[in-house]
Amino acid sequence: MRFINVFFKILFLSLFVSSIYYIFYIATEKYESQSTIMIKDLSNEQSTSSLGSLLAVGSGSESMVDAKLLEVYIKSLDMFSTLDKEFNLTAYYKSDQVDILHRLSNNSFLPNYWFSKENLLKEYNKDLLIVYDEPSTTIKLGFAHANAKVAKEIVESIITQSSKILNLFENKNAEVVLDFLKKQEQKKHQLFISSLENLLKYQNQTSTIDPKVDINVKNKILAALESDLIKKEVEYNSKSQYLNANNAEMKLLKGNIYFIEKSIKETKSKITGKEGNQKLNVNMSDFTLLKSKLEFNKQLYIQTLVKLEETKVLVSQNTKNLIVVSKASVADSYTYPAKFKDTFSILMILMFIYGIIHLISIIIFDHKD
Repeated sequence: MRFINVFFKILFLSLFVSSIYYIFYIATEKYESQSTIMIKDLSNEQSTSSLGSLLAVGSGSESMVDAKLLEVYIKSLDMFSTLDKEFNLTAYYKSDQVDILHRLSNNSFLPNYWFSKENLLKEYNKDLLIVYDEPSTTIKLGFAHANAKVAKEIVESIITQSSKILNLFENKNAEVVLDFLKKQEQKKHQLFISSLENLLKYQNQTSTIDPKVDINVKNKILAALESDLIKKEVEYNSKSQYLNANNAEMKLLKGNIYFIEKSIKETKSKITGKEGNQKLNVNMSDFTLLKSKLEFNKQLYIQTLVKLEETKVLVSQNTKNLIVVSKASVADSYTYPAKFKDTFSILMILMFIYGIIHLISIIIFDHKD
């Protein structure tokens, strides 16, 4: 029993000392450089129409979507490949700058330490720091490297590349909308021309520009004729008291009254139509429907043209920019590993494991006794 206790004490003490030695003397000291950035969307300020509904959602949710999209890209193999060309990260993760427990090698027997694209990407993502703060809509971006200056340069390069790719995504999105709007513009133009042709055809068939205007004009003529008729009838009745009906003047007045009455009848016939009010209502409804379709298709065509021009502007410029709130700087001291914190954590873990094993051994020997 005593021998086993001594053995486990020596074993756990050796593990603790080895862990301390690794943490303080072997583990790579990495310097983390951080920068805070914000995505500024200029399209929301420039667009005054409903185009935003085709391209984006609300400003808060849109900012989160952009941030998450950016995070996915920064963690991707595409970004790693871009940084690898500039900073040779592949050689870095194989070099002596990285301690043996994190170094990739072609001779390793463990899959997690094989030199492969997958493991390179994993090690790269371990050194990355991306935190999105929703209230301020800012992104904290950081990278840890054995060289403090290189860490700062990598963060700056990530920001530069992210700004380019963010606008590339936005422009591609706008180009999809642009293609859609171009097709819609052709359809709306054809509808507008078709409704215009239908209206012109109707006007030619009915020999009228606007039934409502014609009716108003005829009503004015009718009112004037009826007023003139009343005057002539009053004059005829007045003169009939002292002039003979066969008198030339009386015959002339009676003839005028007859022609005015005839004109009134013809005018009323033109207003109401040969089939009466039913024909008039049909003409008015047909014309109103055709004119309404023309105005509706005209407005649709105008709106499509406006959206099309706005989208062309969005495609031709950078609408989303990365604003650097706080610049990356060269770290004065290493950030990782947190030596004292890691030492305390290992001590607690080893003591917990030792306590469990010691308790099990006591139970076993007590059971034997």
